[in-house]
Amino acid sequence: MKYIDFENKIITLFEQTKFCVLATANKNGVVSASQVCLINDGLKLYFQTDKNFEKVKNILENPNVAINIGAYYFKGQAKVMEHPKNNAWFIDKIKTKHPETYKSYTNLPNEVLIEVELIEAKIWGGGSSDVHNQEIMIEIDLKNQKIKEIICDKL
Repeated sequence: MKYIDFENKIITLFEQTKFCVLATANKNGVVSASQVCLINDGLKLYFQTDKNFEKVKNILENPNVAINIGAYYFKGQAKVMEHPKNNAWFIDKIKTKHPETYKSYTNLPNEVLIEVELIEAKIWGGGSSDVHNQEIMIEIDLKNQKIKEIICDKL
């Protein structure tokens, strides 16, 4: 497969996925993970959350994040943005994809929008190996549009 095929596969995954797991770490490397409502614009990811939550404090100290959706694992750089209601594009998307979240949380005063610029993707089982007990993991450099196959033990 070519890079563009993997990119399209990932974007389709984002559009079909309602929730993902976001992992953050503070400046001392202490990690935390939480489920968030997923909104995407191509390969950029967005979610809203309360500005007082641990994930926001962690992002302000350390913008490196990881996101997991099943066999897909992503690394990225997150930044805290304005209140979600100040972003008309996001409001349209969240009303459609997560109407209950929109009704319950979007207008609360402490909400902030988080943007994640993805830099790497790994897909377990993304390729095929003819060797017994081996699996292919695809590593995708999203910045430089490069693909690398990694042979690993089958899980």
